Amino acid sequence: MSATIKIADWTFAPDTGMLNSGAQSTRLEHRAAALLELLARAPGQLVSHSEIIEKVWGGRSVSPNSVAVVISDIRRALGDDPKAPRFVETLPKRGYRLIANAAPEMASDPTPVEQAKSVPRLALVALPLIAALVFMMGQFYNSQAPAVAALSVSVNAAVNETGDTQYDPLTASVTELLSVELARHETVSVSTRDDAAVIVSGKLILWDGHPSMSIHAQSAATGEIIWSGMASGPETLLPRQVRQEISEFAELARETAADG
Repeated sequence: MSATIKIADWTFAPDTGMLNSGAQSTRLEHRAAALLELLARAPGQLVSHSEIIEKVWGGRSVSPNSVAVVISDIRRALGDDPKAPRFVETLPKRGYRLIANAAPEMASDPTPVEQAKSVPRLALVALPLIAALVFMMGQFYNSQAPAVAALSVSVNAAVNETGDTQYDPLTASVTELLSVELARHETVSVSTRDDAAVIVSGKLILWDGHPSMSIHAQSAATGEIIWSGMASGPETLLPRQVRQEISEFAELARETAADG
């Protein structure tokens, strides 16, 4: 388990993605947590786009905008302003760096009372054996379960139907977010349009005066709409809402594959 990291007034737990500061608490999704940890391990130092993609995306081919979307999630969680950053600074065409103070938190030695309440020696010996047994049982059941084929999906560029060009960058960002979130799910395989069984599209519209994203999935063979969702906004909530909608779609893909 990775030690927690103190970032200014925040305590960050890389293993869980949790950020805590007083009464404030928020959880980062796994790529945002991995990227924040990468920046926090080298405070004040430039971390290039190529290094981020290599270590956070495993070297997969993704656009630079994918990184920008995740950086935006980190800033939102920390309450950072990209125009006057206190935490994450953008170095145009180069990468990012953490400008806030950051250091691993040291675990304090247990007090005599805490030592008296520690786990007995027999339990300490038994825990690894139990963990190994659980792991082997999991491997056994996984080997018995039939493999579920991933649904091949292509993502169309989202369309800005608000009539306001100021929302063009947001539309492009949500398009990238759709691809990133779909790729997170094992039941979905993001591919080219020619190979896709399903095409996912999005439309940015104004709903109650703020931008919202209508998302739908249609069969590539028949054009039939097989699923639809709505990230109703406002703008600051769109990333989280898009993730929730894509998770719902991925669950549908899993159930469809299992039934098939």
